[in-house]
Amino acid sequence: MSETDAAGTDPSGSDASSVPERAGTALERIRTDSRHHAVAVVVAVALGLALSWLHWFGLVVGGALVALTASTPWRGVAGAIGFGVVVLVAFALSLGGSAGTVFGMTPVIYLVVASAIGLPVLGSLVRGIV
Repeated sequence: MSETDAAGTDPSGSDASSVPERAGTALERIRTDSRHHAVAVVVAVALGLALSWLHWFGLVVGGALVALTASTPWRGVAGAIGFGVVVLVAFALSLGGSAGTVFGMTPVIYLVVASAIGLPVLGSLVRGIV
């Protein structure tokens, strides 16, 4: 970590306190500008799908990423539910012809649906903090 002087600048001359401010303004721009918002949601969904393909914790991360782009925490939760539905659709498409057999496994399919919706909603709670 670099040391800062009393004015809040590090020896290289950059303002150390401006990093959180720039991150905050970037989030505000994503949340208010429709073009930036659309791009951020597509990137968050794609990244979340890729991560959830590798590990179940990707569902939590994907829900958090989608929620961070939302303008309010409630819209973040709604976006996370939408992300969960997208994950379920992608899962159903990946099953191919065996989808009917999997959907007939009643106790297990409840866990799959609850996880696909619940874990992104859990991740979306980060929007209440940021």
